[in-house]
Amino acid sequence: MSSTRASRHMLIGLATGALLLITAACGGGKPAAQPPASPAASASIVDEARAEQQAHIDFLLERSAGDPLDVFSLNGLALEYMQRARETGDVSDLARAEESLTRSLEIRPTGNYDGVVLLASVNATMHDFAQALDLAQSAIALRPNEAYGYGVLGDAYMGLGRYDEADVAYEKMINLEPDLPAFGRRALWFQLRGMTDEAERSWQSAISRAESDGVPEHAAWANAQLANLYFMLGRIDDAGERYQVSLDTFPGYVHAIAGLGRVSAARGDLAAASDYYEQAIAKIPVPEYVVALGDLYAAQGDSAKAGDQYALVGAIEQLYTANGVNLDLQIGLFNADHDREIAATVERARVAFAEQPSLQAADVLAWAQYKAGDFDAAAKAIEHALATGTRETSVLYHAGMIFRATGDLDRAAEYLGAVQDQNPAFSVHEAPTARAAFEDVTAAVAGR
Repeated sequence: MSSTRASRHMLIGLATGALLLITAACGGGKPAAQPPASPAASASIVDEARAEQQAHIDFLLERSAGDPLDVFSLNGLALEYMQRARETGDVSDLARAEESLTRSLEIRPTGNYDGVVLLASVNATMHDFAQALDLAQSAIALRPNEAYGYGVLGDAYMGLGRYDEADVAYEKMINLEPDLPAFGRRALWFQLRGMTDEAERSWQSAISRAESDGVPEHAAWANAQLANLYFMLGRIDDAGERYQVSLDTFPGYVHAIAGLGRVSAARGDLAAASDYYEQAIAKIPVPEYVVALGDLYAAQGDSAKAGDQYALVGAIEQLYTANGVNLDLQIGLFNADHDREIAATVERARVAFAEQPSLQAADVLAWAQYKAGDFDAAAKAIEHALATGTRETSVLYHAGMIFRATGDLDRAAEYLGAVQDQNPAFSVHEAPTARAAFEDVTAAVAGR
């Protein structure tokens, strides 16, 4: 496999604050755009693509088995595993990719750019951002004019909370090759920084490139990401339309199905929302979606079914851990949201924040400390998260609740009010508490 193939067929999607599998995808060449296909035609395209992918995996397995020195096949095999993991959610494919790349680098430890940069990508996917950073820097030293290395470098910096350095890396990438991977990363950086207009424009640029690259899942991914932005901003109808476009583009796309569940829940149709999430989890039991379904069952008064979903989260964590994927922050947020194992969660979050002082790590630490009653420490941690400029609704909610607990009613009213203005239906589990707290703080401020 050449580095050109790697750069044209890889993209890391960083889903900040979400329990989504983060892995490799593509940005392709630029053939002429085609009119949208019918759902039946799209389904046929997906089936054909999956069959072609499996055939290519089988071919590469046979080649690498027949030639123990064939690093090109091993690198290509890892690439296919990474894309399949993205499409199916099977985290064991990440372990397979890591194994293939480790073998590749054992065979050719020097000058093996593809092996190094792809292993950096796998490490970022598994949330080992420090190792991803080291490998990305090594890859760039080998080929300083290859765009993809800077993308993975930026991903590592994002995971470590080093956002200014991520900005520089992504800018370098987009200057070298302004394609889907570059615009997708740029959009996520803008989004994290609260620059939502710029994020929207970048997602639209990403979508325009994805629609012509010949891989339906890429356009589905980009549309779902834009839908996530719209949902965060409370543009529920726009989000629903984009999730549907995503699903029509790549039938069965789990993140689009779950997105339609989010939209249904925001509209108050909890039964429809549950149905969507049940469909999504039947395809891929992504932890975030399992939690969301549990919350929907709880909101409908079915505590037994909710408990079953929450218990499933622990089993999924074990599966991810067994395959090398670190979910400490994601599980920490679930525990804090649901008042589970709070003392242990604070400690795990504190360690995670020390290793990677990112927006997500600061938010999880702050929320866990709040639930533990350590309001001053929580306020310090949430200030770190807010300093990014984020407009993530859940972070604004956490900030409002924390400032309310410290007695800073003006800032509590500011952030809880921002939640109500932006997206009051942001969470089935938390929205009622957010609304009641806002009313309480508003009354307290008015009564002073």
